[in-house]
Amino acid sequence: MTRKYRWLKISGSLVVVVLFFLIINSFLHENMRLVDQNKAWQAKLEELEEKGRQLEAENKELERILMPGRPGLIINDLNFKTLTFSNTHRLSYEITLTLENKLNQPLPEGKAHLLLAFGLPGTTPFQRTSWQQMVLPPFQSGQRKIISLTGETLANPGEEILLVVLLDQQPGVAKLQVRLGDLNGTERSLP
Repeated sequence: MTRKYRWLKISGSLVVVVLFFLIINSFLHENMRLVDQNKAWQAKLEELEEKGRQLEAENKELERILMPGRPGLIINDLNFKTLTFSNTHRLSYEITLTLENKLNQPLPEGKAHLLLAFGLPGTTPFQRTSWQQMVLPPFQSGQRKIISLTGETLANPGEEILLVVLLDQQPGVAKLQVRLGDLNGTERSLP
């Protein structure tokens, strides 16, 4: 009987040793698979970081080309304060413009251009344009000012008006589009 148990002990020990090596082998294979996967992810990460650096460089180059001198005088808000038809085709307007100097230095007196374009609602090309030049006061560093501009132009009730403001030698540009209702000599305040 001892021989049976002896072979049973030897075969049991052998099975335990074989299982031990199988488990170690599977751990080693899994570890190698994880290391390969980690290397692949690191390569993808390096590739994405390189693309990110390239995009950042392109972005800086485009900012330098398209917006030289940024930051500068910025348009924070643009609104029609009032619109009035004084007679059937004469439109009086008052525009408020909020400007802020984002530079660390004061800005001298400057110029701005105001473009008004008129057209029928829903049409892309505007039929008439009108423009006006305005003088901007000097700005201290970080200073914010609200500037009002009044004027008159020819317009018809029911037309759309596109207002574009461009600051000379500054990054500030703004536009606003409004449909002119039937005002008939009454004043209309717009938000």
